[in-house]
Amino acid sequence: MDKNMHKNDSLILGLWKFHERVGEKDLLEVANEWVSDEKYIQLYIRKVSKDQLGIGFAYMGDGTKEAHDEYFNKTSDQLKRKFGNDLVGWDIASTSTLIKGF
Repeated sequence: MDKNMHKNDSLILGLWKFHERVGEKDLLEVANEWVSDEKYIQLYIRKVSKDQLGIGFAYMGDGTKEAHDEYFNKTSDQLKRKFGNDLVGWDIASTSTLIKGF
């Protein structure tokens, strides 16, 4: 492994995906709520497909499956309550090989 690369089992990296009916204003509201949680290292909103937006994130866990599951369950429940079926998917991983950044 290159000296600049390192495995990180503590970061939970991912993207929450929303239906095209959900606008940037709605996602900014959610992301701004999450900003106060110091475990979020990075938050951003981006286009995820033709007309859909998503919230991308890097969240500091402790490397355990329990921490990953707790984050996923808590956050997906919150988003399902707020957006219902307009939360259309996610792509989340708890083990990453970091090349540059963080």
